[in-house]
Amino acid sequence: MNTLLQWFVTSSVLILAVLALRRLLGGRISPRVKYALWGVVLLRLLVPFQIPMPNLPTAADLTPEPTSLTQTTIPILPSSYSMEEVEAGQAPNLYLNDQGQVHTANSTRTVKPSADGQRAVFSLVWLSPAQLLLGVWGAGAVILALVLLGSNLRFYAKLRRRRTSLDLDDCPLPVYTVESLPSPCLFGLFRPCIYLTPQLTLDSPTRAHVLAHELTHYCQKDHIWSALRCLALALHWYNPLVWLAVALSKRDGELSCDAGAVKALGDEERIPYGRTLVSLVAQRSLRPEDLLSCSTSMVEGKGSIQERIAQLVKHPKAKKTALAAAVVLLALAAVFTFGGSQNQPEDVSQDGDASYWDQVQSAQSIQYSPPLYSSAAFPDAIADADLLEEAKTLLSQAKAPDSSMLDADWTEPIFSAATISLVNPDNSMSRYYLCNLDGRDYLVTPAQLNAEKYTPVAVFSQDAGVVESALAALAALAQQQSERNAAVSSEDASSSTPVTAHMVDQAQRLQNLEPDQIQSVYGGPYQKDSDLANSILTTLKEEANNLIPTPEPHLYSLWEVYLQVDEENFWELSAGTVPSIVAVRIDQDTIYFQAPKLYDLIRQWWTPPENAITVTTPAVLQTMDQVLSEEKVTLQSSSDNPTVDSPAQLTALQRLATFDNQTDGSTVNIYGYDFGFALDDLSNISWTGDAWVDGQMLYHPDSTYHHLITVEQNGKVAQYVTTTNDFPLDPESYASHTQSQLSLGEYAALLLGLKG
Repeated sequence: MNTLLQWFVTSSVLILAVLALRRLLGGRISPRVKYALWGVVLLRLLVPFQIPMPNLPTAADLTPEPTSLTQTTIPILPSSYSMEEVEAGQAPNLYLNDQGQVHTANSTRTVKPSADGQRAVFSLVWLSPAQLLLGVWGAGAVILALVLLGSNLRFYAKLRRRRTSLDLDDCPLPVYTVESLPSPCLFGLFRPCIYLTPQLTLDSPTRAHVLAHELTHYCQKDHIWSALRCLALALHWYNPLVWLAVALSKRDGELSCDAGAVKALGDEERIPYGRTLVSLVAQRSLRPEDLLSCSTSMVEGKGSIQERIAQLVKHPKAKKTALAAAVVLLALAAVFTFGGSQNQPEDVSQDGDASYWDQVQSAQSIQYSPPLYSSAAFPDAIADADLLEEAKTLLSQAKAPDSSMLDADWTEPIFSAATISLVNPDNSMSRYYLCNLDGRDYLVTPAQLNAEKYTPVAVFSQDAGVVESALAALAALAQQQSERNAAVSSEDASSSTPVTAHMVDQAQRLQNLEPDQIQSVYGGPYQKDSDLANSILTTLKEEANNLIPTPEPHLYSLWEVYLQVDEENFWELSAGTVPSIVAVRIDQDTIYFQAPKLYDLIRQWWTPPENAITVTTPAVLQTMDQVLSEEKVTLQSSSDNPTVDSPAQLTALQRLATFDNQTDGSTVNIYGYDFGFALDDLSNISWTGDAWVDGQMLYHPDSTYHHLITVEQNGKVAQYVTTTNDFPLDPESYASHTQSQLSLGEYAALLLGLKG
């Protein structure tokens, strides 16, 4: 079970690392490098083992100990009999041995005592929750593997029935045309073939583009990678990050193939190749079963085509520094996720020697857990020096056991045993069961159910009261430790850090601040004038004498303004949901002020300017109403965000570019817009994807540039499309961010063509 948990944690961490790399370096590395990043993830998903790496922190250290899943068992098809029925011989296949213990004569079943010891539970088999979870995982993996296999075999049978051979001398792979094929594809694990739609039978530039794309898939061995992706999906069917990784890797594979196909065709074919993609996507929409297919379809619906067209238009150049950074960061992520610490806590099995007493004396803390049927619970380990010394004294009273007990049957006593866990100096953990057999109390290892063999390492004296008082004292010490910890936590939660002399000195630095000491004032999404920056500096000096103790809990920041002091240092002013309180981070310290004027100025810095909406055309504003309705639906469809009752509010709308269409007299306009939502509660929403809140308390789901591209004629909007970019689509920005042969107007027209 621990291996499966480590597999889940480490693979999830690696996927998140690759997602971060794609976001951070996506535009600076080539599509093939971006696609290659997923190869490391695939290896992690297919290899469940860790590589021991001593003295290094690894993702495996984040794996929780599944102790709660292994300390109980669940009977399958149980039958319960009272001890009186067993003694009277009325319980089928059950009998008492000479020591009065219940046994079964049925080799396919097992018997365990109930928690109170008054009944015998006779069942087919006993499983721990961990074993049940492993069974569910295995069943899910087998079912999804069969679904994947059946889906691809059915697809192959369909291809075999409908395909017609197409002789192409210059193609190294067999080529077929297939009726009703939704998209050209490469399919086949051992004997891959290219399958075309009937429309591509005749020689044409479109067919050349398709063949170049599918042959690039073949050169990249994507027919093999697709099968391995399906295997990884079956093994990790329970992990939503793996489903996301499979979808994104397929998309990155298509982007990589686009780049390879254009390289093979020649750069002059870049734009015609893009038109081929547009023509093919109009014939096909994305299907749920595409994620389960081992085929390498050239198009996967309209969802990803916009990104592929943008890549063809921008023709980004890979940067060597970004490539080096990607390699280094991916190597670090791989080491972090493939490595396993050699010092992870584990159950230690001892022989009957003095190691138990050595561990007691060197223990850093001691955890006492009463039997499973007990209503008591002590979650805190005994760690305070005085309490720990008392616990060590109690446990040291145990003596070496008689060698005759090494082969005793410990199967039943452990079900009423307490557990004692010793944390060793190297942070490993030694666990023992404390259970009763033949009237004596033994410390037994390993402390896990259904072990093949149990070994006693120590026994408490039979002197009257020794065992009872030791266990009672351990429970009392554990309870005392829990009460102390609870008292400390309560005291910390109700206190706040007082004003210190160091805080006063830092506040004095702010009061002595001169405007010429600040090189720049920046932050937030909007351009602000120097008058507001000067007002912030002046007000900061005025209100820097209103120093207050550090609030508890710390305030959550919504808006930040940065003061650039020199080339390497800046001070951060932040304000949040508590009015009038401003936090200032200066050097490595954060101090707090009662500063109502400064609080309002920081919010004003994040408030959309009055000239943010400059478009007044009724038809465009009406179209924007429809666009904002669509944005609301998109936000509500995300499981990470709450239900939005109010409509989206337009916060910015400006025309960035316009182009005349000489053919019909219409114009193509590009508008930049932004919007936000008024939410009653900002505490439970998603802050992923660069979400932010403006000074009017409007929630913005992301920080990308939103664009509305329209075809307008006779005062009406005849057609429109929306798109997002990492830069505004004005002529100057477009020219500086792309190396495309298309003009901005042609690019806008191409995007409009996708809408219909």
